[in-house]
Amino acid sequence: MKRFKKNALSSCIVLFLLFISLGSTNAMNRIIKLNDPGAKKIVLAKIGDRPVTVGDIVKFAKSSPAFYGFLEVPGGPDRLLKELVLERLIVLEGRSMKIPEPANHDEALYLMQVKRQLLPPLPPVTAQEAHRYYNEHLSEFSTPLLLRLSQVKVYFNDKNREKALAKIEKALREIKGGADFGLVAKKYSEEPISASRLGDIGFIPVSSLPETTAGEIKKLRKGQVSRILTIGHSFTIVKLTDKREPMVDPYKKVRALAAQKAQRARDEKRVERLRRRLEKKWKVVYLNE
Repeated sequence: MKRFKKNALSSCIVLFLLFISLGSTNAMNRIIKLNDPGAKKIVLAKIGDRPVTVGDIVKFAKSSPAFYGFLEVPGGPDRLLKELVLERLIVLEGRSMKIPEPANHDEALYLMQVKRQLLPPLPPVTAQEAHRYYNEHLSEFSTPLLLRLSQVKVYFNDKNREKALAKIEKALREIKGGADFGLVAKKYSEEPISASRLGDIGFIPVSSLPETTAGEIKKLRKGQVSRILTIGHSFTIVKLTDKREPMVDPYKKVRALAAQKAQRARDEKRVERLRRRLEKKWKVVYLNE
């Protein structure tokens, strides 16, 4: 598929921040303002002595609507950088292998031709491979751990933080003093929907909990109340009222899905092996400064 030409999206490229999080263990998280005239010239990686810049990955992202959204999420530009480097490596490898380029110089078509030689199609995964993938990744074929929670939530900002903290502390004292959690939630909570339900927010998957507090909430016993937690711009007290353990789907029910996942995982491993080989051959360096 041919690259999309510059379009209306380019006019809004300067409106957001580009988050760069390079893959090495010593990498820095950098925030680059794209309306800074020098930003697009910043070098993120080198293929031999050829630089790959911020401008290159912005142009690469605009080549497809599917890629463009990655500019707006943390970690997305890192993925774009890796994919752009891989494409350039494949082109270099194809030329070194003397694979003829299309007469119309269609880069996307050439990439496909080279990829077919570097990664020739494999037969579908076997039933044994699919079953092995299922056994090794049971969590992918199960319902999530669900927790039923109730909450008392008080919002704060820079101006009212102390007042909000005093309010939530008062609510916690009443709960510890024996007051009914639901009535305290109705009285103090500033989140209207759960407050109208006496604090109940229903069953939610553990994966949807904020990372900063998920571990602590998971450790609660049924009926136990948490300490005051900071979740976003709120002080929150959580009570665990019920729990549903994960249930694994039987293999017969998900056999086709297991085969799809096994094949995708196999393909991803092949691409990653190719990436490492080409990065070593063509001396790729990812920069973090």
